[in-house]
Amino acid sequence: MVKKTVHRRKSQGAHGTKKATKTSIAAAEAERWTCAFDGGATSDADSSLALVRSGINGHRLRIIDVHTGTQRSEHAGAAKICSVAWGRQPGAADKGSAHVLVAMGLQSGNVQLYSPARNAVVKTLEGAHVDAVVAVEFRGDALFSLDSNGVVVQWDVASGTAQREMKTGLSGACALLVAADAQRVAVASHRIELWDVSRAVRLHSWPGHTAPVHTLLWAADEAALVSAADTDRHVHVWDATPDAEARPRAVLTTDSPVSSVDVAASGSVLAVGEDGVLYAWHQIAVAQRSTDSTASGARRNAIGYTADGVVRVVSTATPTQSLPILRARFSRVGSGEDSVLIVRGGAVKPLFETLSLAGPDGQFERELVLNREPQGNLLLTSSRQTDAEQQLAAQLQVYSEKGASVTDPVAEGVRASQRAGNDDADESARAAQGVPTLADRIKQLSVGADTTDPANGAALAAGLRLTAGTLVRVLVQSLHTADPEMLETVLSNASRPNIVRDTVLGLPTAYVLPFLQQLFERFHATPARATQLLPWIRCTLALHAAYLTSIPSLVPQLAGFYQGIEARLETHGRLLRLSGRLELANTQIRARCLYEKDHERQARAAMSLPMKPAAVYREADDSDDAGPADTEPPTPV
Repeated sequence: MVKKTVHRRKSQGAHGTKKATKTSIAAAEAERWTCAFDGGATSDADSSLALVRSGINGHRLRIIDVHTGTQRSEHAGAAKICSVAWGRQPGAADKGSAHVLVAMGLQSGNVQLYSPARNAVVKTLEGAHVDAVVAVEFRGDALFSLDSNGVVVQWDVASGTAQREMKTGLSGACALLVAADAQRVAVASHRIELWDVSRAVRLHSWPGHTAPVHTLLWAADEAALVSAADTDRHVHVWDATPDAEARPRAVLTTDSPVSSVDVAASGSVLAVGEDGVLYAWHQIAVAQRSTDSTASGARRNAIGYTADGVVRVVSTATPTQSLPILRARFSRVGSGEDSVLIVRGGAVKPLFETLSLAGPDGQFERELVLNREPQGNLLLTSSRQTDAEQQLAAQLQVYSEKGASVTDPVAEGVRASQRAGNDDADESARAAQGVPTLADRIKQLSVGADTTDPANGAALAAGLRLTAGTLVRVLVQSLHTADPEMLETVLSNASRPNIVRDTVLGLPTAYVLPFLQQLFERFHATPARATQLLPWIRCTLALHAAYLTSIPSLVPQLAGFYQGIEARLETHGRLLRLSGRLELANTQIRARCLYEKDHERQARAAMSLPMKPAAVYREADDSDDAGPADTEPPTPV
């Protein structure tokens, strides 16, 4: 574990709190993960974290060692993983890692069992769900799964068959909680329902939250439920006894939406907000309810109970910069309140740390501030360089001004005027001979000129723009001298695919990694420049892949770029849905416009035609009116 250095101080009021929580990456890093700790399921203490991250061809399941922060194994699949849970193989008596399983609920409706020891999927459970499996949980040799349509399935892990199927009818279900005896299950969407498994009967229902519930936990020996929902700044504690009330037993308030929750055996509650702050309540979820106060003596306002303790992490370099906490867990050993495991950093390289929340009196510290060094930019090389990185740095020549000399401004001005006169004479002589002047050459060799300009188009047709070989020299010089303007001049040729490819192909290998770092820095600083930067990044990674794979610790240096790509991909789905809605609205508008235009055209056509009578009535003659009835029948003989 990381040795902790704790700095405790008293509360400085709202002003100090706001200054400590201001950060530009807190919202992005506090995004709710699809993850699960193995503590309590496969071992007494947390030793591994199963974390789902999106990859190039699908989701990836990473098994991370909590003690060292290193990755133990990784599974890459084409299917989308919606939920994970730790368990053990049926019949395994010992708690060795060889019998550990990780259940993955997939978007396709199947459940896969992954073995970290074998680094392979050992079994697939299929045929019971038709919707996405949003929650999975082990109970002994059985596995419970829940899909988004509210169907709960109990699986026999040994045979891989479904033993029981229960349709709750809860549309949009997203959370599942199974009792220790596997006889009761709690299912939640916006509301929470408690069901009897053997009889398939609903025992109780609570109104829940205004948003989908993402966390359901037992408390007080399964006599209470703790729930948290998306975009909700409240954690609800519900009474789960047979004579339970429909209203929550306690409402715990935070300053930002809750991203994760954990409950100790003693009833203490942890909640991590999207602002990266950890909130703690001491023994708030207890078995007996008191109308006047709780077991912790938490302060209650008009909304609910405020936290007994607040934990923040700030940067040692910039005290006003907050380092967000992403996850927090009580220790699964003993009472579980002696130590708390917090996760910070990022999904690419999470940092784990244990700390104690209790003070000398056994109560939680009112405000606990941890001073930590910020996690460096993973795109840049760290101070601990490997041998290969040191050799690469030795190949780069650093620009220096040691040989520069200071000149006299007056003398320099006299010499400049003399050179100007000579240059004018030389320019006139060259112009008379038909030789292009320096200004003409600069205009001809302009890099990144607008090709839509007729003059520039003619120059391009004449081959007067910089070639790939010239761009390689300019690019090397810009990386040599760290000249941003010269580098921007080279990058402005992104619209010329052949030039980009030839320039990257001719770039010396010693400058490949520095060039990528410059591209990544600009990509993170200004994401709107992706159209200009991505052609260069794509060509560099593709053409120099063999060299890049030989560089040690390349993955941590590219991790920040992966995070940026993943962040853009996560918003892509929302933009597609918005595009679909806008396209539907535009289609309706166009259809109505066409209908109105067609109706107006028919009206104008009808008005232009001569009017004709619909019916004509003529008065008949008297002879025509006489019928056969007026004539007398002939007299028979």
